[in-house]
Amino acid sequence: MKKLDRYSLLCVSVSMIILLTVFVNTSEPEDGDIVGMAFNVKTTQNGYTFSLEDTGGRIIRCFVKAEPSEYNIYAIKGAFSDDGSMYFVRSMQQIMHNEF
Repeated sequence: MKKLDRYSLLCVSVSMIILLTVFVNTSEPEDGDIVGMAFNVKTTQNGYTFSLEDTGGRIIRCFVKAEPSEYNIYAIKGAFSDDGSMYFVRSMQQIMHNEF
């Protein structure tokens, strides 16, 4: 196989992956949403707590009624508690899910 053929195949493969990623991900976050990856999900008596690492690298401790899945990407809306230590999620939209 020639070098040119390998590089052409590599470019086509990368292009296909990028196009599939763009078109398969149909749900988009709205303005005002916090987007991040959920982890450290714990069950409580009234719902679930979890940590969310947003796109800026901030770790936000959250509370929600519906169970989030570990390491999935979510867009969340809600409000912080008075002291700012907990984010109460009003709505949660799954953007991407893990394949593990």
